[in-house]
Amino acid sequence: MAKVLKFKDVNSDVEHRLKEFEKLRVKFKTEVKKAEAKRAAAGKPSKGIFKSISDFFTDSPANRAAKK
Repeated sequence: MAKVLKFKDVNSDVEHRLKEFEKLRVKFKTEVKKAEAKRAAAGKPSKGIFKSISDFFTDSPANRAAKK
C-alpha cells in the first residue's frame, strides 16, 4: 500500500530543506565576498568578458603579437 504522509512530516521536510538552502546561500555569499576582496587586493581591475572579446577583435594581429 502507498505510504500516506502526514502534514507534519511534509512540513518538517520543507522546513529542513529551507534551512539547508539558507546555509548554502550564506556560504555562497561569503565565497563571493572573498573573491571580490581577493580581486580588490590584487589591484588590477578585471575586465568583463565582453570587453575582453571586443578588445581582441579591435586589435590588429600585429598589436596582439606585440602585447605578448
